[in-house]
Amino acid sequence: MLDDKDDKKPLRILIDSDSLKSDISKKLLSYSDNELFEFVSIGKSVKHTEADFSFSLEKDVNEIVIDKSKDRLRGYKEHLGFFYKISDIQMFSKLLDIKYDDLILAYILETFEEVNKRKTILVTERKKLLNRLNWQKNGFPKLPANSILGPNEAIIFIDLYCKNKNKFLIAPNFYANRGLWYLYSLKTKLTNYQSVWSTVVFGGKQSEELMDIVASLGDRITDMLVAIDEIGKNYYNGVNNDTQDAIIYHFNYWITLFTGVFDSLAWISKYRYQIEYNKVERIGLRKNRQKEFLDLIFTKNNNIKSFLSKNSSIINLMYDPRDLIIHRSRLKGLRFDNKNENFYFNMVRIPKEFFDQIVEISKEKGETLGKWGHYKSHEDYFLEPYCFVKKATQILIDFVNEYLKLLNFEEYQKTVPKLKEKIEDSQKSNSHKQFLRDLDIFDKFRLGY
Repeated sequence: MLDDKDDKKPLRILIDSDSLKSDISKKLLSYSDNELFEFVSIGKSVKHTEADFSFSLEKDVNEIVIDKSKDRLRGYKEHLGFFYKISDIQMFSKLLDIKYDDLILAYILETFEEVNKRKTILVTERKKLLNRLNWQKNGFPKLPANSILGPNEAIIFIDLYCKNKNKFLIAPNFYANRGLWYLYSLKTKLTNYQSVWSTVVFGGKQSEELMDIVASLGDRITDMLVAIDEIGKNYYNGVNNDTQDAIIYHFNYWITLFTGVFDSLAWISKYRYQIEYNKVERIGLRKNRQKEFLDLIFTKNNNIKSFLSKNSSIINLMYDPRDLIIHRSRLKGLRFDNKNENFYFNMVRIPKEFFDQIVEISKEKGETLGKWGHYKSHEDYFLEPYCFVKKATQILIDFVNEYLKLLNFEEYQKTVPKLKEKIEDSQKSNSHKQFLRDLDIFDKFRLGY
């Protein structure tokens, strides 16, 4: 859970240094101990405190020593008793077909959890430790949910842990306020947005209405990123009525934002090509609903036609759920406990049609719980919202980046020299240069989604 058992102590992160080789791991390892979390390395580390232990078959009780006494602000030295027999762990390692060097890490993690009574996670890239099917087997220590994480999930968990305490890290020892963090997140993800925004901002009074529409596109995607984090906080805070209710609340909002992004793109297209069309309810990107409007767009830019055709499954993905929650009823949640696959999640029931659309995009059949969170049980269909929104938002952002590129707002800068001059002048300011440096730092070092 994100809510620490001992709120005064930082989250403890055990790092399996010998296995952490990926680029994401290197990003995590660039951080040092701070007021929010601290590292303990199980293995050699130049930067982080190494756990000192020398386990012996002859001893009934071994010891783990954590020595951070050199840290003048938060230093301490701690001795933990390790009460498991090494011979038993060796036996379990053979029964489970997990290497002893791997399995003992799980027992070390359990020791930290039991003795300290504070939230501790193990970050590793060892596949058998990350396989949740192993967690339920006899001989594998019983650990709290979300205790063993791969580096990709760990950076999200740690980020949400910090945000849960209203702290927004953008890089090691650098914080931002909430609004700035999500602005950086938007700018580094929606990379083709700034060019459109600059063109519109410096385009003169005739662009004011278009400016509002372009701003609404950025606002909607920013709100989606916030909603994802709110869903994530409740995902990691356990399975109960409160977290289920909060997840559905934010998921419902996320769904309306997803479809709203396509509405924003359609209106931006209308102004981009100065199309006269007064049937407001027919402005959109769905071919079966807005064909008349889209034909007018295609006469101005035929490349958009082929692009929308290739990506129709993305456009149509969320409209049925959106119509359901806007016009008929709220999504229905349930606690789904699957012993065979060893998962226990807050999930929502979904119609077969929506399930089939997810299968088409994800290329995952849903017969087992995959990366997109959809799952079929007999003739019923379910969705774990957090996995889903992370995946679906990424494909939406990719779509928006490509669509904005096709709109080619840079053309204005070629045909209106004064516009190009204004944009270039704005980029010479010290504040703009500092903002770009901050974005670069955020992109390289930020944790989170």
